[in-house]
This record gives sequence, structure tokens and C-alpha cells, in this order.
Amino acid sequence: MNPVLTAVAVLALGAIAVAAAAASRGVTPQLIAEHPTKIVPGGPRPPPTGRRTLMTEQNAPKMKVESFNLDHRAVAAPYIRLADRKELKSGGVITKYDIRFTQPNVAHLESDAVHSIEHLFAENSRSHSDRIVDFSPMGCRTGFYLILDGESEVDDVMDLVEATLNDILAATEVPAANEVQCGWGAHHTLEGAKSAIEPFLAARSEWSRVMA
Repeated sequence: MNPVLTAVAVLALGAIAVAAAAASRGVTPQLIAEHPTKIVPGGPRPPPTGRRTLMTEQNAPKMKVESFNLDHRAVAAPYIRLADRKELKSGGVITKYDIRFTQPNVAHLESDAVHSIEHLFAENSRSHSDRIVDFSPMGCRTGFYLILDGESEVDDVMDLVEATLNDILAATEVPAANEVQCGWGAHHTLEGAKSAIEPFLAARSEWSRVMA
């Protein structure tokens, strides 16, 4: 057989095999043309043309963490919402509130301001309620979680938050901001905390509106 014809036949068979493998993964000639440098044999399937690649309410699996089931694109910060209610095996109930300062995936708080708000709120809130279990920042730095012993009306929780934040605005120092009482004592800013709190307090009338 002519060597040239043999080589052409081999190449043709190889191209057919690659095309068949690509088709089995949903890679079409159109997608190859649109993503010439991203479509590789054995590689991940590209996003279908004209379709969202984010998980939606229809196809997202139910997750164990409440906030992972919240569509962060649909909320309108600032707000306060009841995020979770848990009945304890030992009896009693705890409730967790999502205190959202900034719009998710749009803005976030500075790390040292978050740290200082955490200290200030944790200390001052206990002057207004003996039901505080914990106050902790979200890893995304868009807000905080407030955990309370028992159940409360959301309006009462908002009053508690408002009173505590006003205490922070009047504060002259960040409590426990030292190497003895804090794991990063130098990582604090009272002024930064107050600057983050002011716009949140100014939007007090909007706290009950969670969804955009």
C-alpha cells in the first residue's frame, strides 16, 4: 500500500476516534471553535453555550450547612434574618441569626474591623441580654452570626443588635485587644469598626427586608 495513503488513513481514523470521544463528553465542533485552547481530550467538559454554570435551586443538592442552601445572589444587605433553629438533644433550643452588613460577592468588611466588631459586640451585647451564646464573624467577611439561647422575636433581636452597635459607637477602646487576652492583639481598629457599623445602623429600617 502507498505509504502516504496509509498515513492519511491512520490520521483519519485517529481524528474519528477523538471526535467520538469528544462527542461522548458533550464537546461539539461548535464548542471547539468557540474554545480552541480549552477543549482537550480527556479534559473537563466546557460550560454549555448559553446556559448558567452556577448551581440553581433546581439542581443544587441539599447541604447540611444552612447558609450553603441560601442563594446569596437573591439577598439584599443589610439585613437580619433567622438563619437556623436547633432543638438540642439535652433539651432547649438555640437560634442563629444572620446579621449581614454587606452585599455578598459585592463588598466585604476589612479583616481588622471584623475582628474588633467581634470583640466589641461579644462584650457589649451581654450587657443587654443574658441569652447570648456566641457572636462570630462569617468567613466571607460580609457579616456575623449571633446565636441565642431560646427563641426570640426578630424585632427583639434587632433591638438588641441596635443597642449593642450604639454602645460600640460610644466605645473608647476595643476590649481584650492585647496579647494576653487575644490571639492577634495587634489586629484591631476601633475606628474601622465604627466606620463599618455606621452605614449598617443608618439602614435600620431595612433590616427586616432580606430578599431583593
